[in-house]
Amino acid sequence: MPLDPLSVLMYQPADSSARRLVDIGGALTPPTVPTPHGSYEVLRLTPSMRLLTWRREGARFDLSSTGRIQVWAAKRLAASECADDCRTHGVQPLEQEDVAYLEAYLLARDRAWNNSSSPGNPKL
Repeated sequence: MPLDPLSVLMYQPADSSARRLVDIGGALTPPTVPTPHGSYEVLRLTPSMRLLTWRREGARFDLSSTGRIQVWAAKRLAASECADDCRTHGVQPLEQEDVAYLEAYLLARDRAWNNSSSPGNPKL
């Protein structure tokens, strides 16, 4: 599946620097009424050259059973959002821009950490 640019609606609470993903789609518009509790913004996320290279080489992007983004090359973990994965498996950490893109990409494809079809989740 190609890594196309994605439009996302982000929310940033007034009391936090962390943005939160609200929606993914082609025709997104932020609310027109000002909100005192935070702000909304539509962003265009594009895959980095690193992600495009991994995809071209056949890598798979997925979520661990704890909801962390992982990059798999064949049956080997190649990179992870999780610092513990990086230390334990000696893999590269994902850049924040890659984490933001892959979060939207995976959610747009109905992938979630608690989805029983994720490879890190045991079959119930």
